[in-house]
Amino acid sequence: MDMLPLIMQPVLAAAGYSMVYLLGGGGLVGAIVIFIIAKMFRK
Repeated sequence: MDMLPLIMQPVLAAAGYSMVYLLGGGGLVGAIVIFIIAKMFRK
C-alpha cells in the first residue's frame, strides 16, 4: 500500500504536462503524444 504513491507519481506528472499543453490551446493528439513522451522519460 505504501508503493502506490511512488507508482502514481510519474503518471500524474505526465498528465500534468498534457494538461498544460491542452490549456495552452493545443490539440488532443498533441497532448497524448506529450503524455507518452513524458512517461517514457520518467522511467
